[in-house]
Amino acid sequence: MVNPECEIEIAARGEGISLARRLPEVARTLSLESGTFAKLFSSSPLLTDEEEHLFTRSDEVFSWFAHTQPEVNAALRQIRARPVRSFSFFSGQEDTHAAGYYLRCVGGTEILCPSLVIEHEDGQWLETYWRQRGWDARSRVMVLHPGSGGKKKRWADVGFSRVARWWASRRNTKVLILLGPAEEQEAENWRRVGQVESSLSVWQAAALLSRADLYVGNDSGVSHLAGAVGARGVVLFGPTRPRQWRPLGGALSVLQNLQYRTEHPDEDGITLTEVAAEEVMAALLRLGA
Repeated sequence: MVNPECEIEIAARGEGISLARRLPEVARTLSLESGTFAKLFSSSPLLTDEEEHLFTRSDEVFSWFAHTQPEVNAALRQIRARPVRSFSFFSGQEDTHAAGYYLRCVGGTEILCPSLVIEHEDGQWLETYWRQRGWDARSRVMVLHPGSGGKKKRWADVGFSRVARWWASRRNTKVLILLGPAEEQEAENWRRVGQVESSLSVWQAAALLSRADLYVGNDSGVSHLAGAVGARGVVLFGPTRPRQWRPLGGALSVLQNLQYRTEHPDEDGITLTEVAAEEVMAALLRLGA
């Protein structure tokens, strides 16, 4: 944890801003896509007094982006009389969890499980979503996320389909499939498996995950979101290391076949030989499926 008396400002982009705005520790959010940050790419940035104040008012500035952009690092040091602390992004270079690495960068010591609170407006959206699909309060929903940031981290589609059919054969169950932008072109195929959503905001996805009875996904941002809202389920790992990348929070079991991955380090994706659908179903049963 970090000093609770600190006032934290976060500069981020995309959905990162939306997430940061809801964190009670964050006093203010800034967009990295604003013109102010674009000026930092100049060797002699011409900032207005107000823009310069963004960087000089803080006791400390921590930057990961500046580590790989020398001109940004130089611009920040030119603007500020006090030090700018820059670090490389975590890419598995240390034998620790990514959260622990970033926490140590800012002087923190204790990793706490993340917890995202679904606020009233998200809850209202969720109730409307449920009602529009004709689902009742007793409907048991499994959320699947078959995508990931890279093909090598994806479990075989047929594995997700088998788990979905197994779940659908049970009483009063529904299957919901969350797709990211990279998987939108797959939507038609996944509609044969269950209800598909591919254009949700991060908070709409979080709301659905918070109500899911079970979750199954790959090593991905959605799986981290599932952990942060307390979901139960299974996360599949292939080439990446759970010790460094597993979701924190929730009740998410990790499945990885270390022996197979050692023998087939360059396998393109996680096959059913590496992790069988029956293994996933058994893990879900242990979680009370």
